[in-house]
Amino acid sequence: MSSSNPIKRIFDLYTSDLTLQEIERLIKKESAAVYEFYKNEIPSPEIHKSKFVRGVIFARSIFNAFLLKMNAARRIFYILALLLFFIGYANQNGTYLIVSFLIVNLLLAFEMADKFTAKDELELANKIQTSLLPSVSPTNPFYEISSYYKSAKEVGGDYFDFIYKDESDEKLFLAIGDISGKGMAAALYMIRVQAILQFLINNFFSLSEIMINLKKYFSRKLRKEYFLTIMLSSVNNDGSLTICRAGHMPALHFKAKEKRLEVINPKGIGIGLNDKGAFERTLEEVTIKPEKDDIIFFYTDGVIDAMNIDKVQFGEERLKKVISEKSSFSSEDMKEYIVKYLEYFCYNASQTDDFTMIILKAI
Repeated sequence: MSSSNPIKRIFDLYTSDLTLQEIERLIKKESAAVYEFYKNEIPSPEIHKSKFVRGVIFARSIFNAFLLKMNAARRIFYILALLLFFIGYANQNGTYLIVSFLIVNLLLAFEMADKFTAKDELELANKIQTSLLPSVSPTNPFYEISSYYKSAKEVGGDYFDFIYKDESDEKLFLAIGDISGKGMAAALYMIRVQAILQFLINNFFSLSEIMINLKKYFSRKLRKEYFLTIMLSSVNNDGSLTICRAGHMPALHFKAKEKRLEVINPKGIGIGLNDKGAFERTLEEVTIKPEKDDIIFFYTDGVIDAMNIDKVQFGEERLKKVISEKSSFSSEDMKEYIVKYLEYFCYNASQTDDFTMIILKAI
């Protein structure tokens, strides 16, 4: 009998795939993301005003920001729908209320169509970007190598690559970098970095030469609000690593024999900053010779900046502790452990930055 109840059928239709996790994500994650989307349009609160006045100003600012995100035609129809609703409510006119309801739902349908069209395009961009990044880590006689990449949005500005100098040369270069910002613009800059870097590695010998020329070619059309941090490393013929850094996060070196973790932080500043010649003057190369079971960990700032729902960061100290405690793991197992630990730590919190890591374990 209950299966023939039309109200129950409608209820089941719209709630059959609803889960408690989705409701929790809507409240804790998506609402925060909506606020982040609109917050640039909201003026800073004036402390001398009362809480009520500040609340009214905040609500008005949110409403104005919401309206301005629509195109002009949809904005007018939305305001018309609101007017019809209030007139219909005040005059108890059902026709006005129905028309208002239909207009709002029609506008919602248009907005949803735009959203899904953009989503399809971003998914395609994600597939293209992913195809440009290494799908598997290379084999090497000196190291186990593992890597991981996850963007905060459909496309991201983190970059990593494994590049051989040429097809006949076994010398391996590892690159990991981060374009300031997220989304499509950062992703396009990332693709540009990849193309330039692959060209430079085949045409220059030292890491510092590669970095200086990367700055030269990449900075030409880089918008002022963007910059690049990158770390470049080469695996030399004796198994040593030469590392050069341009403002990027330092690498971490766990020494198995000494049970001690060191920070590898060669001098160098980001590409795209107004350095007035300091980039070339300060750029430094460091060479290390890891011993058996040593771990070299390269990462982007999204790893340590990842936050849980209480706004607590994962942090560098927590990362160092994990590397030290799990130093007996293979590079692949350590990667999997850190990824799962990050997912557990962040839980339903929104991922605000891309995160990438490359793990080397000396063999």
